[in-house]
Amino acid sequence: MLKNGLIALVSLVVTWAAHADKSFEESELTALSACGENKKAQLLAKLVKEDPDQLRSSLSCNQKLTSIAQQKAEEMAEAGEVSHHGVGGYPDQRLIEGGYNLKLPEGVGLEGNHVEAVQGGSSRAEDILSKFKNSYQHRVHLFGEHSFFLEQDEIGVGYAYNWNSPHVDYWVVYIASRAEPENGTE
Repeated sequence: MLKNGLIALVSLVVTWAAHADKSFEESELTALSACGENKKAQLLAKLVKEDPDQLRSSLSCNQKLTSIAQQKAEEMAEAGEVSHHGVGGYPDQRLIEGGYNLKLPEGVGLEGNHVEAVQGGSSRAEDILSKFKNSYQHRVHLFGEHSFFLEQDEIGVGYAYNWNSPHVDYWVVYIASRAEPENGTE
């Protein structure tokens, strides 16, 4: 009887630990809801923010960046292509027209990309992060390996899925910083 009681107790502890970890993970991702509108986007945001190669001391979630990233991911999934250009224009232009007061280097036009990383073809956030880390341009931007990018302190991530498209899974990461408000307003 003591053996059965011990087995039941161990089983109870293992079950509780499994649920505690799951609920901790869910509550952690819920805290990242401003970084992504779904769990996959939230997980990629968490991975980018907490990666040991991340050089920024702080990277805050921004709901506007997240909303624009989600729209872009859905647009790519619908079109079946992974591209920086789309219906909303170039990435810098897309953020500004979406209402984000984007800080850009002096003399740069709106037909550029200082804010966006896109990927497709994998359903796992860990795989997408690995692809980004193995791409020089993406890595420099996402991990702040250049002084301009290092100043960017806000993130928003989008993820969309379309089984009937070439890449199936579509990911968008925006990391940007806001320009100083004009006349004290944002």
